[in-house]
Amino acid sequence: MKSKVKKLDGTARELSIELSKVKVEQVFDEVFEDIRKTAKIPGFRPGKVPMDIVKKHHQGDAAEEVKRRLIPEAYQSALDEHEINPLSYPEVSDVKLSLTGEFTFIARVDAVPQVEVKKYKGLKVKTEKVKVTDDEIVKTLTRIQNINAEFIDIDEPLKKGDFSICDVETFIEGKVIAKKRENMWIEVNKEASMLGVGEELCGLKKGDKKDIEVVLPKNYPDKKYAGEKAVFHVEIKETKKKKLPELNNEFAKKIGKETMEEAKEEIKNQLFLGKEDSARGEMKNQIMKQLLDVHKINLPETMVARQLKVLMEKAGNELTQKGVLEKDIEDHKDKLKERFQIEAENKVKLYFLLDEIANREEISVNEEEVDNWIKNLAGSYSKPFDEVKKYYTENNLIGGLKEQLREEKALDFLLSEAVILEK
Repeated sequence: MKSKVKKLDGTARELSIELSKVKVEQVFDEVFEDIRKTAKIPGFRPGKVPMDIVKKHHQGDAAEEVKRRLIPEAYQSALDEHEINPLSYPEVSDVKLSLTGEFTFIARVDAVPQVEVKKYKGLKVKTEKVKVTDDEIVKTLTRIQNINAEFIDIDEPLKKGDFSICDVETFIEGKVIAKKRENMWIEVNKEASMLGVGEELCGLKKGDKKDIEVVLPKNYPDKKYAGEKAVFHVEIKETKKKKLPELNNEFAKKIGKETMEEAKEEIKNQLFLGKEDSARGEMKNQIMKQLLDVHKINLPETMVARQLKVLMEKAGNELTQKGVLEKDIEDHKDKLKERFQIEAENKVKLYFLLDEIANREEISVNEEEVDNWIKNLAGSYSKPFDEVKKYYTENNLIGGLKEQLREEKALDFLLSEAVILEK
């Protein structure tokens, strides 16, 4: 067998492979003999058909079987010869096979990039001392109070602080520019409503309609309309008044505590843990940025393209949910691609860096850790563990989950080895 390798963009490699005639003829003979054992040709008993007749009737079948037997073997031999560690399955093309023994094909594959990790222990990261203030506790308690509020129907003109449930359409020069939003809650308050339209609902009642003129902000999701004058056509379907529960021991019991003092202490603990998690996340971000800044890696373009596609689809879905029309999203596709290209490259780059660090430090993920993660996920959605585990298993998601957990453990390791400068 002969093979040549050609370097393409990124880490792609093109292997040109030619098999020896002797090997091809040998496998053809084996295949025709196998076919002869079961071939059904009129006038002959199975296994007794002359070989020349077998070859005449089953050339196509034999050729396909020879390809099936020889391509994987030859491809693997070429990988070994050129010391290529494949990242994906190959794309096989230009397959040429004749009964006289000529057999050539081309295999294109992405290779795992070579990663030479520089110093990764003792990285310096900055953080602030975690503390919880009384004001933060009060704000959280107020938020919980608002979550537990009742909304009572009213049959009177809306006043500041009241709520309306509306259908809203957006127009520019009489043309609809966004998907109609139905049953949208709007607080009658300039600061608490989108673009301050809530204030314009003061004095209106259930069933009323109003056109409200606004200037769209510079950061409007669809840049084509940013800064333009628009009209919100608002139809009020329901009007409500908010009634807050009293902050007393009875309220504390509703949220799982005996007294308000216990409730405040629990809030303080949860805020502290949340801030600790945020601080750890920020320090990990600093570590990842340092790793990206000091390493250059030749990345597999197909992997970057897949990651870019994921990021763009996610952004497109978010814009759709905000009411941006699909046509407008498509018109800005190139800008979205430019925006997410570097992020996609960084995600792929980090994957290989953290993988190499995990290999060096012998970091792995066991089944118990996978099950614990799935248990937490199942608990957050009030689903049985077995049901969620079955979903992950049947959809082949366990491998990806292990990679995700291994990356997180690698980052935890890097943080444990970092020099933390606390303000």
